[in-house]
Amino acid sequence: MTDQPSIPDPLPVPAYIEDGARLAAILLVWGIISAFFTHGLTELGILERLWFQLGDLFAFVGVLNATLYLGYRVVDYWRGTA
Repeated sequence: MTDQPSIPDPLPVPAYIEDGARLAAILLVWGIISAFFTHGLTELGILERLWFQLGDLFAFVGVLNATLYLGYRVVDYWRGTA
């Protein structure tokens, strides 16, 4: 048997705060882009449906990006290379 525990030691609290801030920044940036397309460009009246759909797409991409980052950090933590 191995003497190494199956769960790695926890990281210091500032590391988790930094990761949370990065995750919030990802969502904020994509949210601003989505809001610009959904509410900003649709007010022009030209290609309104296209801008609205692009805004929805950017919102989805932002959530996907945040989910992928979270998954990356989970794998990185469990491998112990954080």
